[in-house]
Amino acid sequence: MTTLELDNETTALLAERAAQEHTTLAQLANRLLTECLEDWQDAQMADKAYQRYIDSGKASHNLDDVVKELGLNS
Repeated sequence: MTTLELDNETTALLAERAAQEHTTLAQLANRLLTECLEDWQDAQMADKAYQRYIDSGKASHNLDDVVKELGLNS
């Protein structure tokens, strides 16, 4: 178990949301932190994948240009 120290404003906002969601402050805080960390991990992986793409030197093409070139813009 870990204890977090939050300022009064953050605590009040969390308490209000917890009440709206009919859950405890601890459960809400845990869920929100988990979601935030998962989003952060996803962003980290996306950044690495994008960097690999950039480093590969592959060219990208604008979708609108491809559609026009293939005559698909009917």
